[in-house]
Amino acid sequence: MDERIVCNASPLIFLAKLDKLSLLDVYQLLVPAQVEAEILKGAKRKKQDAAKITDYLHARNIKPEKVVLLRDLPHSLGQGERSVISLALREPVKRVLIDEAKARAIARFKGLAPKGTLGVLWDAYKAGTVGREDLESLTLDLIQKGYRIKEEVLVEFLRAMKL
Repeated sequence: MDERIVCNASPLIFLAKLDKLSLLDVYQLLVPAQVEAEILKGAKRKKQDAAKITDYLHARNIKPEKVVLLRDLPHSLGQGERSVISLALREPVKRVLIDEAKARAIARFKGLAPKGTLGVLWDAYKAGTVGREDLESLTLDLIQKGYRIKEEVLVEFLRAMKL
C-alpha cells in the first residue's frame, strides 16, 4: 500500500458493482468529502454498491478529506471531480483515480497522472492478481453495468490484453 491516490466516486462505484473493491488495497486512498457525499446519496437510495463502498472505506479506516475547491477548475466538471483534482494538488499527490474523460484531461493539464477503473483492472492483471480471462470477463461485465468507454479505447485495451 505504497502509492497514494485520490479517488473519485465512479471508480469506487464500478469496482463495487464488480465486487472488486479489494483491488484498491494496493493504494493508500484519499477520498474527498464531496465524493463521500455522492456515495452516501446512493446509500440513502438503497443502492447496493453504495453500501459496499461505505463498508469498504470504513474497514480500511479511510476518513474523507474536507476539500476547498480550486477556483480555476471548470464548473462543467462535477463537484466530485473538482474535489479530487483540488485535493491532489493540495496534498500533493500525483495520481488521481477518475473515469470521466474531461476531468482526466484537466487533471493531466494540471500535472496530475489520472487512472481510471480500467487502469485499476490492468494494474491488477500486470501484478498477477487478476488473470487474462478474468480481466476480459471483468471488462465486458463493466460495460454491461453501464461503464462508458469509447469504442477505440476498448478495442485498444482488449488488443493490449491479448499481447
